[in-house]
Parts: sequence; C-alpha cells; structure tokens
Amino acid sequence: MNDLKKKIAYLQGLAEGINLDKGSNEGKLFLAVINVLDEMVMTIEGISLNQTEVESYLEALDEDLGDLEDDIYGEDGEYLDEDKDDDEDEEQCQCDEEECDCGNYLEVVCPHCLSVINFEPSILEDDDVPEITCPNCDEVIYVHDDHLEMQEEQEEE
Repeated sequence: MNDLKKKIAYLQGLAEGINLDKGSNEGKLFLAVINVLDEMVMTIEGISLNQTEVESYLEALDEDLGDLEDDIYGEDGEYLDEDKDDDEDEEQCQCDEEECDCGNYLEVVCPHCLSVINFEPSILEDDDVPEITCPNCDEVIYVHDDHLEMQEEQEEE
C-alpha cells in the first residue's frame, strides 16, 4: 500500500515539476487523473484495514466454534449427551430408603393433547388420588382401579 502512495506522490511531484499548465485541457485532465488515483489509494487502504479486522475476527470466531464443537462432540467427534449420563445415575440409585425420591418418574403421553407428563410412580398406588388429570388440557389420563370399583358400586345402588 505504501508503494502506491509513493507512486501517486511521485506523479503529483512530477506534474508540479514539469510546470504542467493547470489551465490547459491536458493539464486539467492529468491533475484530475492524479486526484482520482489518490482517492482510489485511500479507499483501497481503508478496505485493506477492514479486511484485516474481519480476518482476525473470523479467526477468533473459528477458534471459539472449534472449542464449542469439542465441548459438544468431544475430541473423537462423537456427540456427548450429558443428560444421558444423568439418567444413568438416576436409574442406578444407591440410597437405601424404601420410598426414594431420587428422581425416578413415570412418563406418560396425554392421549388428548399429546403433552408429556411426568409423575412419581408412588402416585399410582396412592388410594387418596382417585385419578390423574393432564395439567395442560385437564382431561383424565389415569383412573385408580379402586376408585372405579367404588364408582360402579355407587351407581348400582
């Protein structure tokens, strides 16, 4: 870039040194061409600086993306599913309590709104809970067997 600036400065000096007539058509033409070349050098220099900034930003972005890929896929390129490890820990509960609250839940899909509902398995054995309703659509998704028998007996009477 400095080489172009030097050449333009040389042309400007040459035009002044040969006593170019600024009033003649040829003089006006040469001076206009030299001025346009000078503006072009300034514009090219700005573009070059912008390109250098974009290149360094792109390199930093590429490094960050590489780090993110390593975090997600690991060094060997296989997808690392951290949730999968958590699920395995939950399934292999090590506590000695009979009624463990380690996060083992039943997953049921509501047949009405197709929402996924999670609840503790102990709720199915609880006689105080006659039915389970979907929290999204309020439709019944499970009825306790004892509750059904009680309803049938009440209907027969």
